[in-house]
Amino acid sequence: MAVDRVGGVDLIHLRSFVAVAEERSFTRAATRLHMAASPLSRRIKDLEREFGASLFVRAHHRVDLTPAGDALLPRAIEVLDRADALGDVVRRADARIPRQAVVGIAPEVSATVRDTFLADLAAHHPDIVPRLLPASTEPLLGDLRAGNVDLALVHGPVGGAGLRSLFLERQPVGVAVGAAAIADERTSISLADLVEIPFASITHDAAPEIYRNLDDLLNRNGIRKRITLTGDNFVGLAHLVATGQAFTLVGLGNGMANRLFHGEPVRILPIDGVRARITTVAVWRANREDAEDLIADLVDTVSMLDPGAHREERSAGGGPAAEVDR
Repeated sequence: MAVDRVGGVDLIHLRSFVAVAEERSFTRAATRLHMAASPLSRRIKDLEREFGASLFVRAHHRVDLTPAGDALLPRAIEVLDRADALGDVVRRADARIPRQAVVGIAPEVSATVRDTFLADLAAHHPDIVPRLLPASTEPLLGDLRAGNVDLALVHGPVGGAGLRSLFLERQPVGVAVGAAAIADERTSISLADLVEIPFASITHDAAPEIYRNLDDLLNRNGIRKRITLTGDNFVGLAHLVATGQAFTLVGLGNGMANRLFHGEPVRILPIDGVRARITTVAVWRANREDAEDLIADLVDTVSMLDPGAHREERSAGGGPAAEVDR
């Protein structure tokens, strides 16, 4: 349910203010809001005229809150949370209205986690209609903070003020390499055997912490050549690996990246001497869980999941990291 104004204040302008205040940057806030920086700046100026006060101190490469902006921020967040919760108020009064939920899902989330979550949601909250939004971890976190995603299933580590997360699954990582590049009888592979083949990946902005860990692992094993594809170009990644022009790392479970290679001349093998793992967590905004029944019900559903043997407690700062045992 969209609410445009409260008490004469344009909520679109208020959302813009909160984004700039939290990001401390017009550029990052514009990216978060999926808009250009110039119209965002105009929104802030309109809001400042509306209030009759400056809300930001604009300096080179830095944006700080004025005392007026600092006083406004917590109240603006509260107003937006209450406005966003109005849909729940109406639905509680009329249970016939289905509740729409946007659930982000990252590429290596296993089919087990996905299907168990959706089945449990249908069983316990049949009035919730989930719409899956596939994307990489970092864009989904941006959409989560902006309020465009209600809950996200992503890859850890996940941190940041105002976020809560729950560990769901950890799966081992293996090598995907063209079958012609290795001996047929191999059942595992060492990274040292791949030093002449470039490592290919999608852009590191998709999951910066995970790719930092992977870069460290590859560098320690003498792998220097890199091919980085723009965006979420997993199909391009499959072409490079299948034709022997690169190798990549994928979860050994049944995530979508692994499935890209089905039917291709590609071997997916465990890594000798290294225990690399990728972690899946559910993440949501803490203030929305406290204010909105929809978010609380989504969190209750993921809290019931038991897709693997490993379970960890919910944390305010983020789930366990994607790990590489040295």
